[in-house]
Amino acid sequence: MSQKTVRLFPHGREITSAFGRRLMESLVDNNIFLRSDCGGKGVCGKCLVNVISPEQEAGLKPACTLTVNQEMEIEIPETSMLSSHIISKAPVVLPDFFLASDPEPADPNALGIAVDLGTTTIAVYLLNLGERRILSSLSVKNPQALYGDDVMTRIGGVGNAPENLSRLQGASVRAIEWGVTSLVDSLGLDLDNLLRMAVVGNPTMIHILCGVDPAPIGVSPYQPAFYEARQTSSRALGFDFKAIPVHTLPQVSGFLGGDILAATLACDMDNQPVGTLLVDMGTNGELMLRGKDGLFGTSCATGPAFEGAALSSGMQAIPGAIDRVEIDPETGVPTLSVLQKSNGKAVAAAGICGSGVISGVSELLRTALMAPDGRLKQVSDSPDRTYVLSPGDPTTGRNHVTLTQKDIRAVQLGKAALITGIEFLCQAAGIPGPTRILIAGAFGSHLGKADMLTLGMLPPLDPDRIEMVGNAAGTGAIMAVCDEKSRQKASELAAQVSVVDLAANMAFQAQFVKSLSFSEQSN
Repeated sequence: MSQKTVRLFPHGREITSAFGRRLMESLVDNNIFLRSDCGGKGVCGKCLVNVISPEQEAGLKPACTLTVNQEMEIEIPETSMLSSHIISKAPVVLPDFFLASDPEPADPNALGIAVDLGTTTIAVYLLNLGERRILSSLSVKNPQALYGDDVMTRIGGVGNAPENLSRLQGASVRAIEWGVTSLVDSLGLDLDNLLRMAVVGNPTMIHILCGVDPAPIGVSPYQPAFYEARQTSSRALGFDFKAIPVHTLPQVSGFLGGDILAATLACDMDNQPVGTLLVDMGTNGELMLRGKDGLFGTSCATGPAFEGAALSSGMQAIPGAIDRVEIDPETGVPTLSVLQKSNGKAVAAAGICGSGVISGVSELLRTALMAPDGRLKQVSDSPDRTYVLSPGDPTTGRNHVTLTQKDIRAVQLGKAALITGIEFLCQAAGIPGPTRILIAGAFGSHLGKADMLTLGMLPPLDPDRIEMVGNAAGTGAIMAVCDEKSRQKASELAAQVSVVDLAANMAFQAQFVKSLSFSEQSN
């Protein structure tokens, strides 16, 4: 396959790209990360590059759809660079029982890396291993989103073109490496002090990271190609820094992997009271329940809407994202909370993130601008049913930020999958319902309890019995990188889980359809 040169200005750096390859992919191959809020569909306008080649049509073009068919010269605006838009991360609090245990001996300068490799977002934590102390952390969008919003699409992408496996692996490795290097450099530390890494993620993400075809997960009976915990050299996975061991946790099933095990470990679920439910919310909803006879786990396809992806105005939780909505019931006018930059400079609403979507849809229901069946009432002159949260500004090129009927349907699908999964998990465990709910995940940690209860995402429960536990998967990854005992405990937990297979349950689909309607309760 012929190679083409892409020259980057003003610095004059040159990279090579395969003929016909998307520019965004070629940039990722060279550790250059642009924003990709729409998952590479060419609609968000956040990855624009300025084409300046004299033999090509000049001007701003989205890198995710621009193919490299000839030699090319481009300028990358600072606003398109991912480095200027680090995604806000969920808090991590190491549990007391872990901090009270004896740490493994380590050099005072030894560094560890813990990674929560999510379908949509990658969280990277830099640790001092000797002190079990988090030095710094960041989260970035998973560049694999260029190949699809969910795991099934990415599995299909590998099946359609086997070379996509190495491309997907390379995309995640480059993003993790970028995060590690950024954190180490920001603190003036030395990459040579890296000692080991632990990565947690759902089975598809871990298969791809390890370079293993995830095809068996995509077809019945949806089983992973391997179950065991693994230790692999960073060099074997494609990292450019020094060779260190990279640990991954076991897979429980095709859709329950090291991420929910890490969260289970961090929340000490095997010692929680019966009826305690752990919900790790993201593109995939993963559930772990403490039943009378041990742990019961399942996974439900909540979809990317909960994390702001695949929505008309969806974006990551970065400055400019609406994260909270209140609607005046008399006027129908919204009051918005917009994430701001740390320097205090005001940022206008540019889109809406996952917590903002749930808040907005909850407010539409509360104010009767949306019917319980999810039908958005006609609130504008537009023939499409659309609620405008923030009007655009043609003078600056800022688009309307909206909630559309299609957006609401996406939320309905995710909500129905989640609540139905909870109901069937409780049935399998022989209990009427959860008595306590722990909400984990970067998305879940920013949600309002009242919003979730209003929409019927969770069973009716006293809000005081619902607790936000931050990025529990990230916490478990930190525990796993710190000591062998935590990694062994994760393997023990994996062997204890009774998996509830929703895909094989004929009654699930019928109950799922019944659950599409939003609850009219308000807690």
